[in-house]
Amino acid sequence: MDLSPKQWKYGGAALLAAVSGAIVLGGVPNVWVPMPLPIVIVAFVTLILFPFITPALYLLVLKLSSSSIHFTKIILALVVALGVLNIMYFKSAWEYGIKYQGPEHTKIVAIENLLGFGIVLAISVIALAKGSRSLTYTANLILFMLLSWCAFPYLGELP
Repeated sequence: MDLSPKQWKYGGAALLAAVSGAIVLGGVPNVWVPMPLPIVIVAFVTLILFPFITPALYLLVLKLSSSSIHFTKIILALVVALGVLNIMYFKSAWEYGIKYQGPEHTKIVAIENLLGFGIVLAISVIALAKGSRSLTYTANLILFMLLSWCAFPYLGELP
């Protein structure tokens, strides 16, 4: 079953809004809902708009790149860049995570991120090798799901 670009765009945005909004249901960060730091910051500042930040960025990426012949390469580059930045973030926040969230929490969230970015990277590479737009859309959606759910997790002291 192949989805149309419109279905990927609006269905993905709705799914991302639901995931971003559901983060507050968990209350405080835990290993299953580690709360991405950018979402935490936006939630404190806007209170209402935070579930729509990741979907808006997702829609922007699709608007700017999905019609390009280099769409798959753009998504692959985004996955690699964000994956490297996420690793750098973990390196700099690791001690805070150990101190405030505990070693078990910090390690499990790091593993979730490594697995998530590894899966998205594999899908992106396969999409490039096969020239598959549907796999590229899948990789893009999963990437933004990671950004909504666990990438760049809040590892500091809880308010």
